[in-house]
Formats: sequence, C-alpha cells, structure tokens
Amino acid sequence: MSFRDFKNGEPAKAIFRAMGLGSYLDAAGSWYALRHLIVDFNDKSSGGFVDRARKCDGVASSGERTLLHAVLFATDFAWLADELADGRAWRKMDNVSGAYRRAVAACVEGDA
Repeated sequence: MSFRDFKNGEPAKAIFRAMGLGSYLDAAGSWYALRHLIVDFNDKSSGGFVDRARKCDGVASSGERTLLHAVLFATDFAWLADELADGRAWRKMDNVSGAYRRAVAACVEGDA
C-alpha cells in the first residue's frame, strides 16, 4: 500500500481524527513527512502527541488500538506503543482484518 493510499484510507483518517491531528495526516506527502510533522508537533506542544496517543489508546477499539500502535511505530514512537501494550504491541497484529490490517501493514512497511 502506498503512503497516499494509507493516508486516504478511512482507518488512518479515523485514528488521526480521534487524536485531533487530521490536518497533520492531510499535510503529509510521505512517511518521512508524517514522521517529521508528528515529531515537530510533539516537541512544540511539550509532548502533545504522546498525550493524545495515550488518550486515544484508552478508548480505541481493538482494531483501532492495533493501528494506533503501528502509527506510533511509523512516527518514531515505538517506545510508546510498547509501553501502551505492556511490551506486546505486535502480538495483536494478526487479530486485525480488512482495511485496518492493510493500514497496519503499510505502517510497518513504511518507505520500503
């Protein structure tokens, strides 16, 4: 899946909207740009991305939560995915199907 397909897919849009960061996904043209935008946002907001991801993790469905953890991995916050999943972020990957599974795979593939 291309980055464009990922960002235009409903699962990605839903996760970023849930965190109030839909405009950051919209503005990114690549995985590199998304990482840069999110890291910059987190730095300028004194951990705002981390805070929003933690809140989203607490209310997300199982599929959304798995995608959130994959997004954290893709944006250089893998440590947070591990923390939120008690070190087991990748164990739930095979419980996701359909569009969410494709979006998770895209995050893992990244720029490959």
